[in-house]
Amino acid sequence: MISINGNVDMLSYPKIDFVWINDLLKDLTDSKLYITLVGRKEDTKTRVRKYKDAIYLWLVLPYQDILAADDTKPIIINTLLEELHRLERYHEIVDVEGLSEGIKERFGKSLNLFTFY
Repeated sequence: MISINGNVDMLSYPKIDFVWINDLLKDLTDSKLYITLVGRKEDTKTRVRKYKDAIYLWLVLPYQDILAADDTKPIIINTLLEELHRLERYHEIVDVEGLSEGIKERFGKSLNLFTFY
């Protein structure tokens, strides 16, 4: 179970489709993985922590890229894929390689749907 929320500001909020990414990823793992997409100008870093049987990923998106892009979906997916290595220390809870492959596969399929219409 993946649950995604955001910590964004007024400029980045309309650029990030939380419903789309949540629907895309929510059932890729049975592990409790909570991802916060951070789209703010403040200087912060991506980090991960574990609490009880859940993992929390604070995923900092490239703010200026998000603001400049018409379609932020590839930026969000690429940032997530680049930072998944942070979850490897919790390999007993989440299959990082399987998660990465699932994300790539589903994102590729979602792009194909948009291409044909």
